[in-house]
Amino acid sequence: MPNRKFLSVAVLSGLLAAGCGGSPGAATSSSSTTSSELTTTTTTTSTTTTTQPGIVPAVGLKTYVTSVNSPSLVANISYPVLGGMASSQIQASINSSVYKAVEDYVSSFETELESANLTPVPGSAGGGASSSEISGSFTKELVDSRYASFRFLISTAASGAASPTTEAESLTFDLNSGRLLSLSDLFSSSNYLSTLSSLAKSAITAKLGQNADQAFINNGAQPNAANFASWNLTGTEFELTFSQGQVAPMASGVVTVLVPYSALSGIAKNPGPLTNP
Repeated sequence: MPNRKFLSVAVLSGLLAAGCGGSPGAATSSSSTTSSELTTTTTTTSTTTTTQPGIVPAVGLKTYVTSVNSPSLVANISYPVLGGMASSQIQASINSSVYKAVEDYVSSFETELESANLTPVPGSAGGGASSSEISGSFTKELVDSRYASFRFLISTAASGAASPTTEAESLTFDLNSGRLLSLSDLFSSSNYLSTLSSLAKSAITAKLGQNADQAFINNGAQPNAANFASWNLTGTEFELTFSQGQVAPMASGVVTVLVPYSALSGIAKNPGPLTNP
């Protein structure tokens, strides 16, 4: 999974210019949120204990939250938990990978806050400032007997920021092996990014219509893997999601487009996730 930055340069610059970053000699917090400082609350659970190969796994929901030991950062992210798979080992591996990904989302945001000097130090001058927040939810884009593909929308708000920023993230697993799939696993051609970029630009332009800003689109959908880090399998089309401010002004929010599987047949691995959805 690419290392994604939750705070844009523009947002950080605006906060620092507004005086939210503190003076160069101000103390910064070095207390990172660890798994021991977090509690997990099961919101809903839907699992079975026996099943046969080929059965679609059940998807439960849990919530990752910070404890009272982390007063400067509030985290509340819902995430999926698979159950009822034929292999308990593969099931445990997938669930562990999902949880680790959520931990990484929080850790990445926390690191950015600290590097920008935006994390209040409890008990120090200014320590009573409002907490920074990270929250998120997921959607099941595809869950069948072969693949599980989840899309996350992660919203972050630094203490003192005018409004939150939303990042798109995704996780797609091969349920037969438990492996987390990368974008390159889907394609046979080495120039797949060029094709994907061209298709995405056309789809984004069509979706945004008169609100399309070609400069934003050309920059945010350039043919590099980081720009296409959030992708999902669906039952009918290939889904691409672009974070807020990536392919359109911030006011446009997150942008999602769908690309027909048939448009990717010339560069897709066969057999593979894109040729037998």
